[in-house]
Parts: sequence; structure tokens; C-alpha cells
Amino acid sequence: MKRVLIHHNYKQESMLVRKELEEQLNKIGMLSVETDPDVIIVIGGDGTMLSAIRQYKLLQKPFIGINTGNLGFLPTVTPGDFNRFIHALHTKTYHIHQYPLIKVRAKTNSGTYIEEYAFNEILIKHLDPRLMEAKLFVNGRPFNYFTGDGFIITTPMGATGYGIWAGGVATHSELPVYQLIPIHPNDNSINRPLKIPLILPLDTKIRFEIIKSMTREIMIAYDGAKLGNHSIAEVEISIANIDVKILRVGEFDYFDYFKKKIIDKGELRTINEDL
Repeated sequence: MKRVLIHHNYKQESMLVRKELEEQLNKIGMLSVETDPDVIIVIGGDGTMLSAIRQYKLLQKPFIGINTGNLGFLPTVTPGDFNRFIHALHTKTYHIHQYPLIKVRAKTNSGTYIEEYAFNEILIKHLDPRLMEAKLFVNGRPFNYFTGDGFIITTPMGATGYGIWAGGVATHSELPVYQLIPIHPNDNSINRPLKIPLILPLDTKIRFEIIKSMTREIMIAYDGAKLGNHSIAEVEISIANIDVKILRVGEFDYFDYFKKKIIDKGELRTINEDL
């Protein structure tokens, strides 16, 4: 690897890390470039990592993140591991893991189609505080008449985000599955919506027919970005034929990482009151 594209946020710490990174890369004969990279280095937190994947996913080049954010589940290199990271790039002692993207294909009420991709998750919910009603089909067959706030569809890598806080299952990142999580299903004497998460094989296709789509508009978000301002009639979810490559330095133990980032947690946000 000789050509490096650096993607970063504009926090002061990230800018300092970028400066040091470029100096170290120059010492080992690697170039900082804007096009045709061999590797994409992301400096920031999870949001910065996801924005880089959105922007550069079609390049089909490996990503690695240096964490200057808070949680940092996706960027696995810390500023303290900087020298080890540079050495691994120079000596090519790293591992590359591949993860599938999920594709959302939405049909508008005007009959046009919009497509986007997510590395972490797709969110489907109403724009207004109204009940969402949708017919849910799995692999083309009727499955459920859903009533509730909406759905989160998440990859194993994204299951540690919005998904688990909404009642989803923490899923090992290497499993060939994805997950459908209902948000606040409205279960009463009339409605019998899906109430529990579903773990689905990668070849599963999901389709939602939105009831009352002309009067109750839904919002679709992919990794935190909104899928335009369109009135949506149908939504199809499937695994894309595009993989994202993640470069890692050293051995990656999912359970150790999950324990450190999600269970033990490195930082606490609290409110201190002066009594």
C-alpha cells in the first residue's frame, strides 16, 4: 500500500492526528492522495467512519479508523496505538475483514425508485408522531400486518448501535445474517404486530407496503443520513452485492471488544449537581 486517502472530522484532536499521520506516512514512503487510494484512513468517531464508508464505498478499498470520538466501536486504532499502526502498514502485518452492506430500495408514490446502502443500519418510521401501518412480506410471502413506530434493520456490525437500545440482539460481527427490529409495536385487541427481533439469513428479502402512504409520510435513514424528502409507498430491504473491507491491526476479538465498548464502557456521561 502506497497511496492513502485521509478522511477526518474537524475536531482539533483529529486535525493534530492528521498532521502527525501525514508526517509518519511520508517517512515510510506512503503518499496522502485525494483519488485512487490503496487504503482509506478515517480519523474521528463512529459517525466519521460511517460518512467515509458512505462516500467511498464504491472504491472497494479497505478502511481503517483512528478513534478521536467518544464510543469508537468502528474505528479500532487509538492515538496511543499510532506507532504500532504505522508499523503494521509499513510491514503489511494487518488483517482485512469483509462485511456486507444492506440495500434499501424505496418506491415513491410517484412511481420512481431510490436506492441507498448502509453499513450499520436502516431506520424506517413516520415523519409525524403517528402510528405506522405496513404490510410486511418476507421473501415475497405475506408475513405480518405491522402497527407501531417503525423498524430498524441492522447488520451485525451495526447491532451494537441503535439496534440494541431498541431491544435488538447483539450479533457477532462475523455472522452471515442481518436483523429486523420492530420499534414500539402497537399491540391491542385489533393489532397483532411483530413484537420481537428477527435474525435473518443474508439471502432474505423484506418488503414493506406502507398503508396510508399518501397521508402518513415515512422517513427512511441509512447510517444516520436521510433518504431525501419523498412520499414513500413501498420499501425493499436486501443484502447488497457490495462488501466493505475493514483493515485491522493485530488480533480482533469481538467479545473482548464488545465487553470493553458496550458492557464496561470507557467513558461516563453524568450530571453532577451541587448540593
